[in-house]
Amino acid sequence: MSIMTQLEFELDFSDSEKNIARYILDQQEDVLEMPIKELAKKTYTSPATIVRLCHKLGLQGYGDFKIKYSAELQAEHKIKNRIDVNYPFSKTDDSHQIAYKLASLHQESIEDTLSLIDFEKLEGIINQIDEAQRVFIFGAGNSMLAAMEFQHKMLRIGKLVEIREIIGEQIFLAYNCKENDIALIISYSGETADLIDLAQILKNKKIPILGITSLGENQLSKFCTFVVNTGSREKIFNKIAPFSSKTSITFLLDLIFSMIFQKKYDDYMNIKLHYDKSHDHRHPIKSPINEEEG
Repeated sequence: MSIMTQLEFELDFSDSEKNIARYILDQQEDVLEMPIKELAKKTYTSPATIVRLCHKLGLQGYGDFKIKYSAELQAEHKIKNRIDVNYPFSKTDDSHQIAYKLASLHQESIEDTLSLIDFEKLEGIINQIDEAQRVFIFGAGNSMLAAMEFQHKMLRIGKLVEIREIIGEQIFLAYNCKENDIALIISYSGETADLIDLAQILKNKKIPILGITSLGENQLSKFCTFVVNTGSREKIFNKIAPFSSKTSITFLLDLIFSMIFQKKYDDYMNIKLHYDKSHDHRHPIKSPINEEEG
């Protein structure tokens, strides 16, 4: 997990450490010019408190913090000419500007996600999902919307995918996983406490876990057998909506479905077409979009 994300989360931070974190996020580059005593003075804390905060961020000290935080800020600057994933439009934009910016954001989010994929590793994951007796998906909030779309696609080719939206039921679902099953856990932050608990249960039961989470080290990734990364430009709280992360997660699930479908293309196509023709009665016979000939 990036330093900026950790500072935003404020996990296990004291009140003084929270003050330092918020000051750093607000001042950004200006902090890099400050000796530790000056930062302590600006935040009404002490050098010892700053060092403790650095240790909580997994850093060796204030010098290590400045080096790695500087690298993060430089990476941010390189994408300044791209759409701000947290605030893709402003209150003064008209409808055309909003539409253009959202279209660009979705395209950039998919390109970012595509650049992170290790296709050789992904092939191995796909094989396990395809061979699994059941697929269990765990998540919360927006990630479950993408998961339910994935479930719908899989069911129409005869692949059983189990989802429960209530976290208490997800725990029971985890306990019901068996040897030939596989679990997908979706969490952009990788730090949702309930999902970490679920991952621990699944790991103890020796269930293979595919984690879909943001780039960088987080708690969830430590429990996963495989990890597929989304981009990590989106902040956890300071944003209009999860536009980028939702696009990235949906793209990855669509890719996983498509790769599974491709493995038994003719079989799955026959299953889907048989289901559609037998149970999907949306189109009347004389509809101009009906696929039946004259």
